[in-house]
Amino acid sequence: MKKIAYVVIVTATALLAFLMQVDWNLRQFTDTLNVDPQAITELKLSLPAESIYKTTEDPDKIKAFVDYMNLLSYERIRGDEPSELPMSASMVYLYAEHDDKMDFIVIFDEKILISHKFYNVVEKPFEQAFLEDYYNGIE
Repeated sequence: MKKIAYVVIVTATALLAFLMQVDWNLRQFTDTLNVDPQAITELKLSLPAESIYKTTEDPDKIKAFVDYMNLLSYERIRGDEPSELPMSASMVYLYAEHDDKMDFIVIFDEKILISHKFYNVVEKPFEQAFLEDYYNGIE
């Protein structure tokens, strides 16, 4: 009986230690949105250095943006109050026409605000060059 109890305790301790190390808070971009990513019909983007929003309704360009953002992993910031933020940021609006929903994204390099919730970009850095190229590619 003591051996069984010992094995159960050791197994439970090892399992608990493993479960404590797993990061359950990582999310994909599409999991953070209020709108259905497949239903996005319009995207508006503004860069920190630009005061003009550029708009695209091209499904391929919208898909390219969502696909890039899905390559990153996001970790929710507790309390939605990051300790520091840059003074400038990129703004993105995503519109889904059929259900009149809208999501907004504020990109502060490694911190991103998506629909009133702050996230850290983890595992892979956010490439500001992607946004600049994307912005310049919108007519």
